Formats: sequence, C-alpha cells, structure tokens
Amino acid sequence: MKCSGDYILQKLSNEYIINPKDYVAYDVWLKYKDCFKVLIATLLSQNSTDKGTYKAFYNLESKISVDPDKLSKACIEDIEDAIKSIGIYKIKSKRIHEISLIIKEKYKGNLDTILNLSPDEARKELITLPGIGEKTADVVLLTCKSYPFFPVDTHIKRIAKRLGIEGNTYNEISCALKRIFKKEDYLKAHHLLIAHGRNTCKAIKPLCSRCSISDCCEYFQRNVRS
Repeated sequence: MKCSGDYILQKLSNEYIINPKDYVAYDVWLKYKDCFKVLIATLLSQNSTDKGTYKAFYNLESKISVDPDKLSKACIEDIEDAIKSIGIYKIKSKRIHEISLIIKEKYKGNLDTILNLSPDEARKELITLPGIGEKTADVVLLTCKSYPFFPVDTHIKRIAKRLGIEGNTYNEISCALKRIFKKEDYLKAHHLLIAHGRNTCKAIKPLCSRCSISDCCEYFQRNVRS
C-alpha cells in the first residue's frame, strides 16, 4: 500500500462525519455506557441492517430489558418476539438467552469481569460465549475498553484488499491494519473505513472517480487509471 495510516485517516476525516447512529455498537455505548448492552447490540447486528438491529435492540430493551438477569429469566419465545425484525432471530434469541445465563451464573451478572482481564485474555474469554466471534469480540473490546483490536467487517475487508493490504484471513487483515494505524486511532479508522465502504468503495460499481484515497489504491491504479 502506498499511503500511511495518518494520510488515509486525514483524507477520510475530511470526507465523512462520524454519526454514532451509523454504528450501532458505538451509539449504544455512548447512550448507556453498558458493555453488556453493546455486546447484545453487536450480536443482533450480525448479518442484519442497522435499521433492523436498532428496532430489535430497542424492542428488547423496552419489552424485557437488555440485562443479563432479566434476559436469563425470560422465555426464549418472548426474546424471539422482541427481535423478530432481524434475520435468524430464533438462533440469536437462543444465543442471547445462553449468554445471559453464562454471564449471570459464571460471572455474577457482570460482563466487566471478562472485560477487565488483559486484552488478550478478555478476547479469548469473550469468544467462548455462544455466537460471539472474533469481529463481535473486537467491536466490544475496542468500543467499550479501547483495547488495541481492529474489527474487520465486509466493507473493511474489501477496502483492505483494494488498497493492496496483504492478508486473507480475519486476523491477518486486522493485524495489518493495526500496523498501519496508530492505536489511539483504531476506533476512528474503523468507523471511517466502514463509511467509505458504504458510500464510495462499494462492492459493486465502486465510485473510484470520487474516491479521496484513490492515490493509495492498487485497484484504482490497475483497473481504472490504466
């Protein structure tokens, strides 16, 4: 890749304004400062639209409460009814119930017991929870604790490939991005890259002619400029 992380950050910062409502986990964190709510919101967002995720989260919050004690006592059918605005809601309902039971019984109802571990140990423990993969764990740890992880979604993976950042697996791409950006910029860079993927560096028919970081992009040099 031709450009530094600072350069990319500057260019994207000039183009996009970070609106918390465009990032469900970040928005929930700013509103509640509750890591468990962020975890559940991020789980709900898996393979779902922001609109559907918001509706499911706030339905769950109003009907049951996004709280490990309340959710562990709730009937799975009631959780399903609250989050049916999103895909695979039956699977997610089961996972939410299981996670809530684990947090209540193993961690005395406090997710911070996990998050207050060292970054690597916290990540390792989070990934043992049902339905919590690397990306979801990284989103929670970066958003809530500013731990040095760089979540990679489909937008970021696509941009990284086009920029010429080496790596095929989730961890390879994440580690490469951590080398490019400063630790204190991980969350901002994560949000800006998502915005860029949604608005400009699209999967189909990317808007290369208006891209602010086209001078950094191998895809542009190879497929557009040539």
